[in-house]
Amino acid sequence: MVKNAAVYQTITGRRLPLSKLSRPEKEFLSSVRRKYHARLEWTRFAAWWNAEFTKSGLSIKSSVYRICQDLEARLGIHQGSVSPPDYRDFLADLIDGQFGSRLEFCRATGVDPGQLSRVFAGRADLSLQALQKVLAVLQAQLVIQTKEEARELTSIARAEGALALHVLNVS
Repeated sequence: MVKNAAVYQTITGRRLPLSKLSRPEKEFLSSVRRKYHARLEWTRFAAWWNAEFTKSGLSIKSSVYRICQDLEARLGIHQGSVSPPDYRDFLADLIDGQFGSRLEFCRATGVDPGQLSRVFAGRADLSLQALQKVLAVLQAQLVIQTKEEARELTSIARAEGALALHVLNVS
């Protein structure tokens, strides 16, 4: 997370601008932050924010939706109920962010949609050669990090800090 920037960074690195949020979005995130701080069991938090989000009338295309998904995942990881992201999660986020859909990505790159589907379902892996091709198209690189570095990136405190700095300025 970049310090002093109005950006929320997800566990897969997607940067979501907080400065562009509407007042209702900021108010919603402020209430989510309070509930998140209570450290509910992750499935209870998930049920709560999903119900509240539906009531709010906000769009699932809003950055708020992705932030809530990310907060839910962080709680699950912290509580040992959810696995930390693996390369598939990072690839899926990059593909979605740059191409909008996996199908569009496959059309643009010639990657077999069936193979990509099997990879994301955990039934197959990309060969090193295929992974290098995909990374080149996505203008991404493979990074190897320690478990401690990965834990820091998925920490609940990191997310909470970003929200505290930039969302609570709702008067």
